Amino acid sequence: MELWLIYALLTVVVYGVGEGLSKEPTVRLGPGRMLALYSLYSVPIYVAWFFLGGGWSTLTPTGVLLGLGSGAAGAAGTALWFIALERGNASVVSGFTAAYPVITVVAAVVGLGATLLPVQVASVALLVSGACLLGLAGHDGSAEGGRAWLPPMFLAVLLWGAWGVWEKLAIQEIGFAANAGVYVLASTPLYLLVARWDGEGRAPWDRRAIRGAQPALLLFAIGGITMYVAIGLGPLAVVVPLTTAYPMVAILVRRLWMEERMSLAQKVAVGFSMLGALLASL
Repeated sequence: MELWLIYALLTVVVYGVGEGLSKEPTVRLGPGRMLALYSLYSVPIYVAWFFLGGGWSTLTPTGVLLGLGSGAAGAAGTALWFIALERGNASVVSGFTAAYPVITVVAAVVGLGATLLPVQVASVALLVSGACLLGLAGHDGSAEGGRAWLPPMFLAVLLWGAWGVWEKLAIQEIGFAANAGVYVLASTPLYLLVARWDGEGRAPWDRRAIRGAQPALLLFAIGGITMYVAIGLGPLAVVVPLTTAYPMVAILVRRLWMEERMSLAQKVAVGFSMLGALLASL
């Protein structure tokens, strides 16, 4: 088994379990505070990676610009994802996440000259179908059944799609360690700004929710590293769709331990997304 595939599969498991555990803390703390806590876990890891790996020795102006773009797009997408997670059904939001590789794959084909195989064309069609069905699926009118999660999720998909391309180019230009430092430099201020904006008018910090969020946030920080390594080592048009299989793990976590229900249309939509991610990895 190739090394990039090992890291990609590890990302699926780590991110999936983390996302499955993150719904309740996000609702209780709010997306901004979750992002602030995420920074507490991720910044020390990425900064250590930068210094221990000698990241300063490979910095170039082009690489820095690509890394800053990647960090900004990734951070903004993550902030919007937390907002969508707070407003919507976690299983549905998880399935919709599988649509963002469409942007990355198309950009890789058009901008990077990657070859899109017939099976990957089928994958893109399934991902788009799943995303559309999720948006059109009937809702029950409850707090988790409205459409308030759709706008931030659509924007997150677009930004994450751009992030995948810029991340690949940045790693190729300056390497893993340097990219880690630049990414933190770009993303952390955005996380903290969102945390400050979202925290206004909210109740005081819930210590129990903070403790409940810690396992998910630690898993997200680890998953970020494994994903970056997989993207740097493997083919972009395959790695990114493959790593989006992690919502399947998240849904299993929530279905088995938290008994979160989904409508039939939503199940079909998530199934399309998961099948599309699977085909893209073939």
